[in-house]
Order: sequence, then C-alpha cells, then structure tokens
Amino acid sequence: MAQQIDAPAEEQPEGPRRRGLGGSGGVRSVIVSFAILAIIVGGLWYWERRADIAIDDSGYGVVELPAAKNITGRKPVAEVGRAAPDFLLETPQGGTLRLSDLQGQPVLLNFWATWCPPCREEMPELVAAYKRYRAQGLVIVAVNLQEADEKVLEFALEFGLAFPLVIDRSSQVGEVWRLGGPVRGIPTSYFIDASGVIRSRYFGPMPEEAIEEGLALILPEGGG
Repeated sequence: MAQQIDAPAEEQPEGPRRRGLGGSGGVRSVIVSFAILAIIVGGLWYWERRADIAIDDSGYGVVELPAAKNITGRKPVAEVGRAAPDFLLETPQGGTLRLSDLQGQPVLLNFWATWCPPCREEMPELVAAYKRYRAQGLVIVAVNLQEADEKVLEFALEFGLAFPLVIDRSSQVGEVWRLGGPVRGIPTSYFIDASGVIRSRYFGPMPEEAIEEGLALILPEGGG
C-alpha cells in the first residue's frame, strides 16, 4: 500500500487523487509501482538498520507526556484520537525541541530522510503549506531519521526549509510513532491539533490535496 490516511470516522476524507498522473494507464501503473517500491525498500532499510544502532541514553528520544498536557486521560499512542507521544530531540543547529512544548498550536509532524525519494517528492508541498498557513499558527516539525547534522542542513538549504528540524538519532521516536503502518516506511505524517491530540495520519508522500485535508482538521476554523 503506497499511502494511507486515517481520520475520525465522521471526518474521514475521501482518498486524495495524486496530481501529475493523468497520462496513460501504463505510465500511471509504472509510477505508482515505483512509489510503492521506494516506500517498502526505505522502510526495510530503516527497520533493519535500527537494530545496529544503540539506544540513546543521553536523555533525548521519547519522554513522558506531562499529565496536565494529556486531555484524553489515556496513555499517549500514535493513533487518531489519542494524545501524541512526547519526545525531546536535538536540532541539527545544536538546539533542542520538545513536542509537548508546541501545545497551543496545530502541528504537522513529518518523518523523513534525505535518502528517501518519496520524502523528497513531498517536501516542496510541505514547504508551500507552511508558507500558506504559518500565519495561522501552523508548525511543521520534520523529524529526520538517524542522519548527520551536516546532511540534514544541506537538505534544508536545498529545499528552503524554514520550519523546525530535529533528528531521531537512536530511532526510538520512530519506533514509538509506528512509521508507515503496515509497510513500515517513510514518509509518514501526523496531524496534531492544538490540544496535542492526533486527528489524522498519512502513510506515503502527500500531494497538496492530502495535506489540505489533514490541515482542515487541526487549523483554526479548518484553515479557511
């Protein structure tokens, strides 16, 4: 499965139509096949490689969500309708970011890597969405998987990323957030409302339509 979007049953958006695939059925099939293959290969690479990396004992990674910031009263889980699992990660510039500190703002959480073709495919759409909705309080947090600071900063410069970047050096955060669902790959994105609750998730590269549908669930007045 190349992509999947989850939202509450009463708000379940229709499956997004991908742009740029209006040619022959054969071309469409080839492109979709390559996308599926890239996600599967990327997912396998990530989950095999993480076994060779030591768990980060520096205090970074998954942290306990303060009870006062969990309006659900239930254990945080990376599922729609549940409080977002908290984490503390380093930025490639040397700072830190804690997810729960962003409560009060809608957050689009995106897991990615520079080696991932579907991640590169969707990144311009994320950049465009951030420009459109930054004034409405939208925060995009791009979580890189286990790459060097320099490589992440080069990617940020190439794509003109102005939103926060953090690095999951041990893979602990990616494991807890269940990246990719059944195919266990990236990119994977979560739409988190201002109260810290996950309202939608998407597996695979998101076209503009899918981003808009997810943001409509978390932005003030649906982003209108």
